[in-house]
Amino acid sequence: MLTAYTIGPNGPADLPVVSDTIGPEASWVDLFSPTAGEEALAEAFLGTEIPTREETQEIEFSSRFYVEDGVVVMTASLLSGVDDGEPALTPFSFAIGKRKIVTLRYANPVAFRQFMARAAKPDMACTSPNGVFVGLLEAFIDRTADVLERITQAVDKLNGEIFMRRANTRPNGRRLSVLISGIGFQGDLASKVRESLASMERLIQFAATMVPDPNPKSSGQSARLKLALRDTRSLEDHVNFVLNKITFLLDATLGLVTNEQNQVLGVLTIVSTILLPPMLIGTIYGMNFRDMPELNWQWAYPVALGAMVISAVIPFVYFKWRRWL
Repeated sequence: MLTAYTIGPNGPADLPVVSDTIGPEASWVDLFSPTAGEEALAEAFLGTEIPTREETQEIEFSSRFYVEDGVVVMTASLLSGVDDGEPALTPFSFAIGKRKIVTLRYANPVAFRQFMARAAKPDMACTSPNGVFVGLLEAFIDRTADVLERITQAVDKLNGEIFMRRANTRPNGRRLSVLISGIGFQGDLASKVRESLASMERLIQFAATMVPDPNPKSSGQSARLKLALRDTRSLEDHVNFVLNKITFLLDATLGLVTNEQNQVLGVLTIVSTILLPPMLIGTIYGMNFRDMPELNWQWAYPVALGAMVISAVIPFVYFKWRRWL
């Protein structure tokens, strides 16, 4: 889908595309999973080729950040699908020319929708293609910070469920499996956040050097990019802390699983030890030897049962005294 915008004092405004032609008043073209014809139309508008989907997914620096025909092309990896429970990284590309900008995306991230909802506000300063570019970057960073806050809250909740349990309750194996799944999900999401922040940091550093500011005295582009870079780095520090905490929680949960297994094995060992003397007595008197004087005693049966009970009670009392039970 191709959407054209004209950028004025009130921010971006939709511009209809008539007969597959982008009007000369257009300043911004947004491509959302474009067709070949839409890509060609955007390239004619910009005056150079835009990256293909395969190129936007490459990880080398030269494929994501370059200048061609006076157009600065940059690609970052953004989070999408977080609210749907299926987080993924999707490429988002900027192609910035002289008073023109093209954005290329293959998902509809929440940050983009949030930006479009408030782009007309005066404090967004989206009155030029460069203003749209910086505003989108700020929206992406804000959205990433929101996701990171949700991860932090989820990790704190998992921490409470693991360690704030009552002393008289034992961890349940099924519940521990659920906790491990939750820790794994939050760890995967935090890793994607870190990867997204790293790509945005590289983009901001490249943009600060290569994207010219047509109005350096009034736009404040350089200061906004510096602030965005500082925010990105602070979020990277925080996500690294969260990942370390997630690793600690995973190790602790696996330790609880091991402890539970050891407790089960300990109970089975103690039960086997308690039952061993009665089984020994029963085995002895189950022999079919002819010369066994006890077989002819009148009280041989109750004496044998009593011996079995006593031989079981004595280990049980000893284990309770040693607090093994």
